[in-house]
Amino acid sequence: MSTVTLKGFATLPADTFAPGPVSGVGISANGRTGPFPGQPVQGFSGVQFADQNTFWFMPDNGYGAKTNSSDFLLRIYRVDPNFRGTEAGDGSVNVLNFIQLADPDRKASFQIVNENTTERLLTGADFDIESFNLANDGTIWIGEEFGPYLLHFDATGKLLDAPISTPNFAQLNTLNGKPPIVIGHRGASGDRPEHTLASYKLAIERGADFIEPDLVSTKDGILIARHEVNITATTDVATRAEFANRFTTKTVDGVTESGWFADDFTLAEIKTLRAIERLSFRDQSYNGQFEVPTLQEILDLVKEVEANTGKKIGIYPETKHPTYHDSVGLSLEQPLVDILKRNDFTDQSRVSFNPLKLEISKNLTNSLMYH
Repeated sequence: MSTVTLKGFATLPADTFAPGPVSGVGISANGRTGPFPGQPVQGFSGVQFADQNTFWFMPDNGYGAKTNSSDFLLRIYRVDPNFRGTEAGDGSVNVLNFIQLADPDRKASFQIVNENTTERLLTGADFDIESFNLANDGTIWIGEEFGPYLLHFDATGKLLDAPISTPNFAQLNTLNGKPPIVIGHRGASGDRPEHTLASYKLAIERGADFIEPDLVSTKDGILIARHEVNITATTDVATRAEFANRFTTKTVDGVTESGWFADDFTLAEIKTLRAIERLSFRDQSYNGQFEVPTLQEILDLVKEVEANTGKKIGIYPETKHPTYHDSVGLSLEQPLVDILKRNDFTDQSRVSFNPLKLEISKNLTNSLMYH
């Protein structure tokens, strides 16, 4: 096992704004209320080297959704971190300049926010930019999620071509020549509350080859699917008077947080709760309808799909906060290994996870694929 050592760090304050029109009208979250005096710089989703000391950073689409990001301008910022620990740095970050993305030549076939302006500056309501690459010819290629599209800009940020729709998966050239696998991350989490059987089932119906359950432990050692051991945001526990006295404050992997925690509840108690959608801009109509599933129930769903359709579905289980679980005597690794073996679910083509303890590979006699 290799050791990775932190050599230096720098921090960009949350309240960092670049010149531009006010942004964030109607936004109120994380102790911040808009509108803000300019364009927020933070919220990076992609980074590339500019030179040996500076980087190009690209923020995401803005405030999380089309509906609230129409005044967030899409840009790529050049940033110079002054790393503390190296270069005698003080840990500050200097924002140098930026490339403003725009469509002055009307390459987009649909109406954008700034449709009738000369510059036609692009916003987070037009595209959800996620990754970028600086080509050898000086142009910029950007992948985005609303389309999803591939976007081609010149070095000044001008859109050069019509947005390119993502091609059919079956036509993609993959490294091994086989079609790419489709992973239902937390299930179909955009349309059903994440980590519910309904979410996993919908993901499978829409073509997922694998589903990805995040796993935490109950007080009695049962693995259940939740993104965090803190279940406040993903269940209706805060509305349950019978569990009011379970509200507490804990430190999980160095972060102090308050709420209700899965390891303070037995499975029987967890089963009385119902899942809720944690993101306000997603559909809230399914709140209160679905139970929190166990890993066993997820495996049973996969077996049912296979029996009914003949299609084999894989799972990518991910243990969440394993160090914390170790500290409270509820280690996740062995129960995960045991349940996979008990269900004869150790085929390397159908299960994969990131192990944190070497004994996992021994217990499964190297029959699991790791990533």
